[in-house]
Amino acid sequence: MSRSTKLPWYTAGFEHKLKPSFQKLLQEWSGIPAESVVPHIYQVREEAWKVFPWPCIGEFWFIEQGLLRHPDYALTLEKLKSSGGDAKFLDLGTCLGQDLRTLAYDGAPISSLYGADALQKFEASGHALFKDSDRFDSSHFITGDIFSDSDDLARTRETWDIVHIAMFLHVFSLENQEAASRNILRLLKARPGSVVIGTQTGTMDPGELQLRPPMCDPGEHKTIFRQSKDTMKDLWESAAKAVGIEVKVWTEYDEAEAEERAKGRKEKGEDWEKKERFFTGDRERRIFFRVERI
Repeated sequence: MSRSTKLPWYTAGFEHKLKPSFQKLLQEWSGIPAESVVPHIYQVREEAWKVFPWPCIGEFWFIEQGLLRHPDYALTLEKLKSSGGDAKFLDLGTCLGQDLRTLAYDGAPISSLYGADALQKFEASGHALFKDSDRFDSSHFITGDIFSDSDDLARTRETWDIVHIAMFLHVFSLENQEAASRNILRLLKARPGSVVIGTQTGTMDPGELQLRPPMCDPGEHKTIFRQSKDTMKDLWESAAKAVGIEVKVWTEYDEAEAEERAKGRKEKGEDWEKKERFFTGDRERRIFFRVERI
């Protein structure tokens, strides 16, 4: 994919997205002076864009602390803190690792926290953003492809108490989402209570979406599948059955996020949302989910 800064998801600014919690994280975890936080984020965006021009990089979604919004955040944090480092947490598709740093800042042992991504160079981008290579060393970053059965990520199967995935599955076709879900479940420890939690871009009207340039190359046929909360539940239950494990699945829409976007459309005009994000509209939803082994 082109690294051109003329791609529609390479947005001009992010200051309106910068929440006090992330500002505080950079100041207190990373030691960045308050007046330097904004230029620092711009600089890191440029470095990360050179690694790969994902919309989440161009649109500054890496400053969003997605896990912090999840209803299970407090429970997850408590599990990690009370385990004394024994419980293992994997942030799959970690990119710059903002959710790992949020957990660490809030008191989770770093010895419990790991990130995995298909692009190894995002490790350096995360260190550039958080200034913590002395704390999150390379042993906490796994390079791997969720579709592989033989790489470093696959070799960690059945070792994780908690696997977190945020804004990950929606980039795939339905067939690939099914394959990825099966392999994600294989990462969990083979015991009751091990769990996958996450957040997913979705819609109240599920179905296949054909991508068009610049989301794919000219002449390329590429589709993704957009889940609803009900089809997401079906996806995980089917994956669990395929790999021979029993699970309890919970899915729900993030209605607070939908209300925030609706308020923005009302106050700033209908075009506001289209300038902010690729998926738009009053039928779009973020989906929270939990898949727990029983």
